[in-house]
Amino acid sequence: MGGSLNLMLLSGDYAKIHAAAMITMVAASLGQPVNIFVSMEAMPAFHKDESIRAQIPQGPMARLIVESQNQNYLDILSQAKEFGDVKIYACGLVMDLTHWTLNDLAPIFDDTLGLTAFMGQVGDGLSLTF
Repeated sequence: MGGSLNLMLLSGDYAKIHAAAMITMVAASLGQPVNIFVSMEAMPAFHKDESIRAQIPQGPMARLIVESQNQNYLDILSQAKEFGDVKIYACGLVMDLTHWTLNDLAPIFDDTLGLTAFMGQVGDGLSLTF
């Protein structure tokens, strides 16, 4: 397997975030390094405060996922970090605009990075945007 898998989570849509978490889990379990950059409307989905997380849109499929799954995307990402080389970064710009710190977010983040730093760090691996 060549290079890392690099995911940019920009959408606040529950189904997209959940799909990215599942892809991360599979890649990590297969030994592929994964780098995730969380930015824009996806950031509230990672806040510690459940009332903020609850504001992310849930379409029909997302509602079915929520009703039928034991694990949410935060649980899946946390487990993926245990299985393999998974790094998750919060967008510095969004953190500045919202006045949030890493302490305000779910405890799965490795650091805060700007987009330029993230792009420079991930290199030539496959990049997907959600």
